[in-house]
Amino acid sequence: MTDSNRVSRRDFVKTAGSAAVASLVLKETSLATVAAPAKRRYAIVGTGERSIGMWGRPLIQDYKDLLEFAGLCDINPKRVAVAKKMLGVDCPTFTDFDQMCDQAKPDLLMVTTVDGFHSNYIARGLDRGLDVMVEKPMVIDEKQCQEVLDAEGRNKKKIVVAHNYRYAPKHQKIKEIIMSGAIGRVISVDFSWYLDVSHGADYFRRWHRLKSKGGSLWVHKASHHFDLINWWLDADPVEISAQAGLEVYGRNGGFRSTHCRACPHTSNCRFFYDMTKNASRMALYAGCEDADGYHRDGCVFREDIDIYDTMSAVVKYSTGVNMSYSLNAFMPIEGYRLAFNGEKGRLEVRDYERQPWPVEQQTEMYLTRSFGQREKIDIPDIAGGHSGGDKRIRDLIFMKGEVPLHMRLPDSRAGALSCLTGIAARRSAELKRPVKISELMRVPAKA
Repeated sequence: MTDSNRVSRRDFVKTAGSAAVASLVLKETSLATVAAPAKRRYAIVGTGERSIGMWGRPLIQDYKDLLEFAGLCDINPKRVAVAKKMLGVDCPTFTDFDQMCDQAKPDLLMVTTVDGFHSNYIARGLDRGLDVMVEKPMVIDEKQCQEVLDAEGRNKKKIVVAHNYRYAPKHQKIKEIIMSGAIGRVISVDFSWYLDVSHGADYFRRWHRLKSKGGSLWVHKASHHFDLINWWLDADPVEISAQAGLEVYGRNGGFRSTHCRACPHTSNCRFFYDMTKNASRMALYAGCEDADGYHRDGCVFREDIDIYDTMSAVVKYSTGVNMSYSLNAFMPIEGYRLAFNGEKGRLEVRDYERQPWPVEQQTEMYLTRSFGQREKIDIPDIAGGHSGGDKRIRDLIFMKGEVPLHMRLPDSRAGALSCLTGIAARRSAELKRPVKISELMRVPAKA
């Protein structure tokens, strides 16, 4: 993987019929003057639902002339076999990563395992000379972060961290409004994210419920949000003061079981999830759980849950900006509120993902200039995962076109800073004091 993003054969994204949504166009290069590239041998380690839906099927559909599946790897032998069948690919499957690398000989690796294992596979892939991509979060603690940066340095490679939310057109528009100076120097940021009782509860059913697996929602989920802020502000987090609690899930339940299908309390539980209605999950998880004991429909009230469902933080940035941030995982709505308070104005965003009332459009955005009028920024709804961000980042990764500097692929430094913000917040909440990023590790300077 390179960070130059050189050549493409078609537009990265089309404008959505409005000047308000910035387009990101890969420059065309005449196919008559460019030799057809050899297909890259592509392998995935970690074959869960996200792997298949984000880094499996779409690649087969959109980039079959650029990639061939060389191997699939998962520690669960049944799941990797089911994944291969679901994808319909003709490649070997493995439960041992080194064996896959030796026999399948990939040159491009996608890491989509449980978060706590990312660093291991990133480092081993880099040491084998592979180009490596990884789902966010890149890592879950500062030790793993250092291991990844060290592996990248000794191999003189550049990994790509799949911070796809940058590539939602609405988020690109926010970036470009701030860059334009329309609100002047940003002084502070207000950011509240809401996870509803469907999406939010789901993190407490799965492996994410354990800090050892996902680093808590400070890291697994909020790394999305912290990366956006770091990128929007073009600034590094410096110090975090945070509080957090487990107020709804885990030990707060009056009854519990191991998982929903085995639960005697289904008629009384407002969080009961009937996974039998989802054929794909039944095949990928229920049909494979006897191999590793993992329940995709785990009880949200299990007493081993050690992450938080309500979180708030104040983040200080290298540019002097302060951000007030919150995340709640038990809301009746899904979406976010965001405001940038600048010396010359204010940019406000209200994003609706799910709520029990109709809305005219998913995203409302307003720019109010000091001593001026309020201007509505038209943001058409964009179909696709993460409001169109999923496809746009895949196109940029695999088609390697030229893009503006601010839209280059997120690198290990971006991955590190997004994770370290959450790691510091988690530590601050537990130590009950502010935590500086410099206490955790020394982050490399910008290239």
